[in-house]
Amino acid sequence: MAITGPVLAVDVGGTSIKAAVLDDDGSERLRRTVPTPFPDGPDAVLAAIRDLASDRATEAAQAGTPVQAAGVVVPGVVDPAAGIARYASNIGWHDAPLRDVVSSALAVPTAIGHDVHAAGLAELTAGAAVGVDDALIVVLGTGIASVVVAGGRIVRGATGTPGEIGHIPVGDPQTRCRCGAFGCTEMFASARGVSRLYAERTGRELDAAEIVARLGTEPDASAVWQVVTDTLARALVCGALLTDPARIVLAGGLAQAGAALVIPTAQALAAGMPWRSAPELVASPLGARAGLLGAGILARTAGSEHGA
Repeated sequence: MAITGPVLAVDVGGTSIKAAVLDDDGSERLRRTVPTPFPDGPDAVLAAIRDLASDRATEAAQAGTPVQAAGVVVPGVVDPAAGIARYASNIGWHDAPLRDVVSSALAVPTAIGHDVHAAGLAELTAGAAVGVDDALIVVLGTGIASVVVAGGRIVRGATGTPGEIGHIPVGDPQTRCRCGAFGCTEMFASARGVSRLYAERTGRELDAAEIVARLGTEPDASAVWQVVTDTLARALVCGALLTDPARIVLAGGLAQAGAALVIPTAQALAAGMPWRSAPELVASPLGARAGLLGAGILARTAGSEHGA
């Protein structure tokens, strides 16, 4: 039976940790964001998650609306049933007891899950994949991953890690990814990848949003963006040919670039599939909020069998 009432949602990324209280209708309160202390090691990241969750739960209790459960979503390989974050290259942890850390701090039922799978749940429930039986939901954040939807259901795969489109090697084969492989898509088409390409070209360090803001006015930004959209499109061609979606949804922070991302990527996607029609490509209306919404959905299943 689904848990009702306010729940705490926590979305852990490679650069920031977001937390908010979500009501039954999905409305959001008491949001707070802190940096992910990746340089300080995995124990510091766990402590930051615990402290932020405790802080938001305390605020909710003081407001007279105590949270009834918590949902925490993280990147990498996750074992929701065991409550363990198995591995994440952009966090640095191995077999982190995430559920126990949070549930013991909050004393409420807690569910954990994969951040991209959670975003997929949000897209299926309230986003650009509502009513679409076959979709590929691609989350563009610090890294890149995707959710495969077939017959209206999220595909879980043999190991629980389908949709790792960020590690399809369609980029420069001389560029080594944090995962150890070469040419991975997320080294070129993630938010971190955009910043890396721009820094290599110009010697200046800007975040992806600042680079997007320079499109059309700065040749270096436009040249980098061409690499980004071309690389992303090649990965999407692979994903589309393997899964045959009716719609590809671009979600996550980088998808907030909107038409500047969708139009050139859609053109390159169609060019890469000349013998058949390309799937519809859209940007999610949920943007970077999808992860939090998905964490809230998971929170309402805390204590029951589920797969994130």
